[in-house]
Parts: sequence; C-alpha cells; structure tokens
Amino acid sequence: MKKRLAFLTVIAVALSQLALADGRVNIFYPGQSQPLVVNPVADLEQLVTDPALAQKTWWPGTAIGEKLATVGALQQQQQLLARLQAWRDRLHNEGDDSQAATVDNVRRQIAVLKVTGRQFVNLDPDWVRLRPQANRRLQGEYSVYTLNEPTSITLAGAIESTGKVPWAAGRSAVEYLAAHPRMSGAERSTALLISPGGEVTEIPVAYWNRRHVEPQAGSTLFIGFSTWTLPRAYADLNLQIVSVLTHRIPD
Repeated sequence: MKKRLAFLTVIAVALSQLALADGRVNIFYPGQSQPLVVNPVADLEQLVTDPALAQKTWWPGTAIGEKLATVGALQQQQQLLARLQAWRDRLHNEGDDSQAATVDNVRRQIAVLKVTGRQFVNLDPDWVRLRPQANRRLQGEYSVYTLNEPTSITLAGAIESTGKVPWAAGRSAVEYLAAHPRMSGAERSTALLISPGGEVTEIPVAYWNRRHVEPQAGSTLFIGFSTWTLPRAYADLNLQIVSVLTHRIPD
C-alpha cells in the first residue's frame, strides 16, 4: 500500500511539473487594460482554438509576445531612442537644425510605441491545425494582443504628418506617400512595407523606379534615412528602427 501511495505521489508531482511547464497566456482585447488569463496552455493549437480568441480577433495582425523576449524588445527601443537623441544633439551642435528636426521627429515616433517580444508565427487556426510543424509548444509566459480588422495603414519615418491614414482598396504605396513630403535627409527611392504579421518588404517609390504595390490594411509604410545622410556609426539605424516597428503592439 505504501509503495502504491508513493507511486501515485510521484505521478502527481510529475503531472504538476508538466502543468507548470505549459504556458500562461494573457489575452488583451482592444480598449481593455486588464487581460484575460488562460492557463495552462500547452501549444499554439490549444491557444488559437480557445473560446477566448475564437471570432474575437483579426488573425493576420494578432501578435503574441513572450515575456523574456519583451524585456529585450524594450531594451532595443531604449537603445534606439538613445542613439537618435545622441545623433540629434550632434546635429544641433554642428548647426544642422533641419536634419536634427528630422531625427527628432523619428525619435518622438519611436518613443510613443508600445512594443512586445513578438514571436513571428502564423496564428491562423487553420494554418496551425493543418501543419504539425507550426504547432509550437508554449512554455513560460506570453501575451496575445487582439485587434479588430483594421481600416487604415500607418505612415512612419522621415516624412511629415505621420500616423494612421484611411486604407483604400487599390491604392498604391506611392499614392499614400504623395501627401506626406519627405523631411531633410529622408530616403527618396525606396520605402519599407511592414505587413500586419511583421514581414518586411522593400518597395521602389521614386518616379524612375516606382512599382505598384498595394499595402494591406493594418500595414506600416516606413521612410527611412538615406544612406548618404547616415554617419558611419549610424549605418544600421534604419534596420534598428524597422526591427522596433515590427515589434509594435497592434492598436
């Protein structure tokens, strides 16, 4: 009898450890500050088929962030802000106020972003259910950010009047940018298009190389700094900005 009880105790402990290994997920809904906690969650399939998410989010833009990765994303954002501020101050000291204004404009855009340690996985329930390799195991703590189907795109970077603009079917990236003049030192030949899922595509937008590309609703269209504007120490700045933008919490 004692052996049987000892065996059952071992089994109970093992099961509790397995449960602890499963994920804890905080689900955030639009307009609500307090999340719904789902726990335990073993894998993506269990998560995306949970009633807490079914029919309650627009899957292409739904973001899932991991707790430790979020710490890294926040650190990257702060490092980027420090670099932009240092470059802005240097430009002011050199008397280049127009370029300093551009850098400060971008810095202010980055400062107000809310970011998460986004995991770049396809959360569409059909995709996850039909592809065993996509059914990632969840261990640790996660946050899922739901959203309504968007009706706008976001313009960001070294241009005037950034922010959300209404999305229109058939409208090209060039047309969205036409009413938003480039600021001093902005890239003029290409733009970077960030899809709702975080994929980044470079698209030509100058009069001599332009290509008709229609941004999906919920996308971000980013105009970076031109290569001739960036000092050697800031050569990777556009890439760092885009990385932060891909980790933005949908709104």
